[in-house]
Amino acid sequence: MDKHSENFEKMKTQLHEQGYHEKDVTITTGKAMISGVFYALPFVLVFGLLYRFLLVDRAYLLEVSGFSFYILFIAMIAILTVIHELLHGAGWAVASGKGWNVVRFDINAMMPVCACKVALEKKSYLCGVLAPFIVLGSASVCFIFIYPGTVSFLAMIVNFISAGADLMIACNVLKERDVLIADHPEEAGYIAFYR
Repeated sequence: MDKHSENFEKMKTQLHEQGYHEKDVTITTGKAMISGVFYALPFVLVFGLLYRFLLVDRAYLLEVSGFSFYILFIAMIAILTVIHELLHGAGWAVASGKGWNVVRFDINAMMPVCACKVALEKKSYLCGVLAPFIVLGSASVCFIFIYPGTVSFLAMIVNFISAGADLMIACNVLKERDVLIADHPEEAGYIAFYR
């Protein structure tokens, strides 16, 4: 058992001793990615159609194709993923009132990931989960209207698809009542602690 899982088990034990019961609301990372696409799809479709019918006439389309296009797209995904994870951390750091001490950054499958190390009230947990969707989603929409083109369109798609699993998790959290929410250290999702 690694250090993060050990700390998670200690937190669970402490909450059990305080009279909390747990409910596991996790799924595998693969299922979260697939489900997340469906949660993000309405945003991609709405803003994609707005782009196509209102903005494409004044769009700046890059003359990039083939291998160069893929390099650009991969670089964009890498940069936006780092920002996405930092926003999760910032949301939890601020909402918890405990700063960056409650946040853990790691690398999983060669991608950065962020997790909250403590159990939080529902609203505080949602702040961290939804921070990338709210900040990067809003910024993407503004960017696509201010500077429509290949880069802004791709950034919008990446930002909404990346936030899809977060939206799925947030929808599940909103169904919970009077709980503490703890990020699972390995799976996508959380453990709800209730009395």
